[in-house]
Amino acid sequence: MQIGELTRRSGLSVRTLRFYADAGVLPEERRTAAGYRVFGPAAVARGRLIRTLRELGVALPDVVRVLSAESPLADVAAEHAAAIDVQIRTLRLQRAVLQAIAKTNELEGLERMTDLTTMTGEERRRILEDYLDAVFGDDQNPVAERLRTGAPQLPEDPTPDQIAAWVELAALLRDPDYIELSRRMAQRAPQGAASAFGHDVAPAIGQHATAAVTAGVDPTSVDARTVIERIEALTPDAVPDRVELADRIEMFTDRRIFRYWELVGIVNGWSQPPVDAGSAVAWEWYAAALRAHPHR
Repeated sequence: MQIGELTRRSGLSVRTLRFYADAGVLPEERRTAAGYRVFGPAAVARGRLIRTLRELGVALPDVVRVLSAESPLADVAAEHAAAIDVQIRTLRLQRAVLQAIAKTNELEGLERMTDLTTMTGEERRRILEDYLDAVFGDDQNPVAERLRTGAPQLPEDPTPDQIAAWVELAALLRDPDYIELSRRMAQRAPQGAASAFGHDVAPAIGQHATAAVTAGVDPTSVDARTVIERIEALTPDAVPDRVELADRIEMFTDRRIFRYWELVGIVNGWSQPPVDAGSAVAWEWYAAALRAHPHR
């Protein structure tokens, strides 16, 4: 059949058929004396297969691999499907980033949001690993294991809020001041604020200090001293120096620690963060009260 008939039966345009013929993808059998192309009966099925694969986005070199029996059709289809999956994930991420940008008029973080669209999942995980390496090195530390267990995992179809949370989280993990704070915390972890009293008294600190905050008690006032003494009376033999305890509390209740877990919760889609950000206010109040009343 000549090219006009093949066009009608294959659904490919004359121009496209000529291109495929010249490329050797759809070879002609011969030419007439007038120079017209003549194709064999197998050209119809071959042309339809080429059209279908190209409409599905399969690259021409991969089409050639199928037609030449170099690669099975199933293998090429699987490869292309996997490539499309990557494109879909990228597009979803780009959409979420654009939606996050549309929710704010601030330029701060725009570049970091844009960079996020080109990062692989492994590159995102590397941000946390670099942070852990900088803080803990090769030491086996339960805090590091907890951070790895609760590592932020940006979903394939993130919301704008998850994108914004991840960008803030990545900036926090790369912040030299936060890394140094985390390093100091890791070194003093066995002597943390709560461990100075024991697990039974730590909740009492939160309870009494929270009540004082709610009541508007000034940490420098006599009433604040009463709160301190009430808590210290629970363990009279294990009460550390007040100023030393204030130092520990301020280190282990830094707002950035609470913010870290709040952001991880948003990224991972947790219904509640693993730490109570509200308790930071109570512990900060208690540290201020201890400093205001250093002597028993």
